[in-house]
Amino acid sequence: MDARKLALGIFAAVTIALSCAAASPASAQAPPGPGPNNFPSCGVHSAENASEVVGSSPAGSVVAVTIWDPSWDQVCFSFAGPGGSTGSVSFVAYEIFPITVNAPPGTTVRLEAGEAIPTPQQISGGVRNTTIWTWFDPSALVTNSSGVARSNLTLAGAVMPFVPNDFANVTLPIVASALTGASGSAGLPIEVGGGGDGGIDILQSPAPLIFSGGVGGPAGSPSRAIYNVAYAPPNSTQTAAPLQVSLQVLGSYQNGSVGPLPPGVQVSIPQASFEVPPNSVYYFLMNENNSLKLSNTTNTYTFAVQEKVDNSTYVEPLAVSVSPPVVAGVGEETTTTSGAAPGFTSAPVSSTSVAGRPGSLITDGAIFLLAVAVVVLLTVGLVMRRHGRVPTNLGETQDWHSS
Repeated sequence: MDARKLALGIFAAVTIALSCAAASPASAQAPPGPGPNNFPSCGVHSAENASEVVGSSPAGSVVAVTIWDPSWDQVCFSFAGPGGSTGSVSFVAYEIFPITVNAPPGTTVRLEAGEAIPTPQQISGGVRNTTIWTWFDPSALVTNSSGVARSNLTLAGAVMPFVPNDFANVTLPIVASALTGASGSAGLPIEVGGGGDGGIDILQSPAPLIFSGGVGGPAGSPSRAIYNVAYAPPNSTQTAAPLQVSLQVLGSYQNGSVGPLPPGVQVSIPQASFEVPPNSVYYFLMNENNSLKLSNTTNTYTFAVQEKVDNSTYVEPLAVSVSPPVVAGVGEETTTTSGAAPGFTSAPVSSTSVAGRPGSLITDGAIFLLAVAVVVLLTVGLVMRRHGRVPTNLGETQDWHSS
């Protein structure tokens, strides 16, 4: 047993703990956002460290892009939970990254986001290749006499990770292209996911909302799903008219026709009518409740949802599944996921139980793993203290209260 490994682990833990404690706490100042939102926001926050660079072009680039630490908006929902309890969930609605472009004075450049593509190894490990929404305000820039131009990037459907890692993070290229033909780019590490359960719908004009992923939970208990939609009209300004959306559950969806509602299963939409301002994202909740008896099979239903988007009307299917209850057996632990402080995420981590071997010895590897565990616990504990939240899922936190 090498005492140096243990000392190194403790030193790393103390170093990370001190650096986390020294970071500036988030304040409740409104960032330069993508316009007014009427989803249930529960806090807008300035950057943790406005002077921190989170992505930059290589040194010596003729056109150089610098990405700074983001501000962010937090969304909160309340809903019914199992056994008559009430629950609440909160997560990052979007992040806003200040962008600086350096180029020769008077250079006209255009900003755009490239494609963030997971590697085959990441996909096999569970990383999703999903839709994200980006918006540059403005996207067309001209550098000033000092050779500097500034913009803001709004990002939804993904978040900047708290601790970057190669297993769950992908790189989003931020590209600045000059009319002269020169270009520069910087990579922004992101982790896809966040509050939406079915990916983000991006509408450039009135179109149906797609309820990917559906909603479902165990028999005899309520469940919920959170969906989000971004309105990104081409060449629009903040003065463009918002999209007017109205949703209504009509019945079951049977081969494109509307049928009677299935017995014992209900779907409700608390905020059935809302508007989505241009260049913004909106989140809404769908609740499922059922009075079905417990069984060993999963029952799947398809509901018909009428959507009125401005002057257009659509009927779209919503998949609802009612599954057997999950009960942890003797010697088992339920699977959990690690979450993240507002503005950050971390990769899912499963909790399992491992039987010990009688007479097993404590090895150097065990000492090293123990040190790593201390680092993680101290870091998560400090993050929870700084933000007053208990993380339970990717990019979100959840609280339960008995009625």
